[in-house]
Amino acid sequence: MIIQDEDDLLKSKDPPVTTPALRYPERAAGRRPFSPLPDYETSQALALNVLNNDSLITLYKPPPKRRLIDSRSWRAGIIALGLYIILSIIIGIPLIVKKYQDDEQPFYPSNYVVPWIPKTPTSRYVTNINNFSNFPANGVSPVCNVWATIGQLDDAQNSIVGEVLNTVSSDGRFSITSNASYMSNMNVVLGDLFVGINPNTSVTNTTISVRMQASNVDLFDQTLVCFTLSNNATGLAIYIPDNMSFNDQLLFNITLLYPQSPITAQVDAFATYLPLFAQTFGDFGNYVNFGRVSIEGPISRIFVSSIEANHILVETSLESIFGQFAASRTLSVSTIQAPININASLFNDPDLMFPTYLEVSTGSSNLTANVTLNAPNRSPPQRPNFVANMRTFYGQATASFVHDPASPPTAIKLRLENDLGPVNVMFDRYFQGLFQANAKLGIVSVIQGTASSLDPFDPTLGRNFLLNYVSDTRTYGWIGWGPNSWDFLQEQIGEVVVETSIANCTLFFDG
Repeated sequence: MIIQDEDDLLKSKDPPVTTPALRYPERAAGRRPFSPLPDYETSQALALNVLNNDSLITLYKPPPKRRLIDSRSWRAGIIALGLYIILSIIIGIPLIVKKYQDDEQPFYPSNYVVPWIPKTPTSRYVTNINNFSNFPANGVSPVCNVWATIGQLDDAQNSIVGEVLNTVSSDGRFSITSNASYMSNMNVVLGDLFVGINPNTSVTNTTISVRMQASNVDLFDQTLVCFTLSNNATGLAIYIPDNMSFNDQLLFNITLLYPQSPITAQVDAFATYLPLFAQTFGDFGNYVNFGRVSIEGPISRIFVSSIEANHILVETSLESIFGQFAASRTLSVSTIQAPININASLFNDPDLMFPTYLEVSTGSSNLTANVTLNAPNRSPPQRPNFVANMRTFYGQATASFVHDPASPPTAIKLRLENDLGPVNVMFDRYFQGLFQANAKLGIVSVIQGTASSLDPFDPTLGRNFLLNYVSDTRTYGWIGWGPNSWDFLQEQIGEVVVETSIANCTLFFDG
């Protein structure tokens, strides 16, 4: 082994260079002729050239192209599209269903616009005695406190009593009103109104009498009893002073009597507004023909023996309504926290464009309505003859609907609601149409009786009672003559819906 000296080792080292050192190997001894592969120098040159080009490409990168829509825009667009689809489902489906239902019922819109009469067609309300106007009503100036007799009672208060009786026209318009307030005059103002037929056959004129009793002279003088009388209008207005104390007291007795005349009185409009009064109406028979009747007054008990008119409105509060009514256009009976018990006879002219309307409503008490229907249909009706709405939110709701013996089958649309109390509804054997009974927590019963029934328009058709759905809380179906086909239902468009919440609901068809 030969060991070199240190000097020789230093001399043998190559000097440092600043350029890359690339040692080319010795040329190969040779390559095969006609070989498809390049020689070594050519391969290295090509490899170096590719490397340089890739490095340049890697070092220089062009800026990225700007996108027209970035990811956030895409996300917002997708969310908006999803919301659009959801809203289309929520809004579009009910509209489609409603449109389908409208198309399915071409003869009967879902809700008629009920043309209720104005509440007081002839009454003049005065809430403050200082608002009394000297302008004449109906061209006649009012006459106030013209008493026929004035006397003093032998009581603890030495009450003053005034009485007056006037002969008035039997025809035209009648208005009897008072500005008493149930808020400030409770228990200090009381009154009675009676309207009926004079039992004395010798009296040939209509008379109206007033008796007023005041607890002291000052109150008697401050209270105004004013008449406005003409050939075609009778007006009586009572103005209560607003400075009454709890020690004061006013008592009224008003009596309006029509004669038993062979000539029927033609009363275009009859209106009362008497808070704190008890209003009683007798049986007018054939002696009076009413066009419109409006009976009103908060805390006013109302009793009607029998009254007939085209339009009837009866409205009070905290007091009951009992009576018998006959209407050919509209009948509205309403109170609150007091019972309603009425017998109603409804007539509808099939040649008119609209049905006859019935509205009965109360709350926290019982509702009882016995309704007789009469419409001289010459063929199956193309619209409802009657539209009825009844409602109470507590108490028992009981209603019956029967046809007048002279009436063929009619079409009625009824909706009866009771929030907390039970519901009992009965129809006679001539009802035809759809029915539905609902109870959220109570039990539903829909029953058909055994009474026989023939269709007067086509006696060959048999009576059918079809239950499409039956459960403890809901039942609906159809009852009528002939098959339950759509073409037939277009002619018989009756419908009844009765419902309650926590009590039982019973719907009975006599046959």
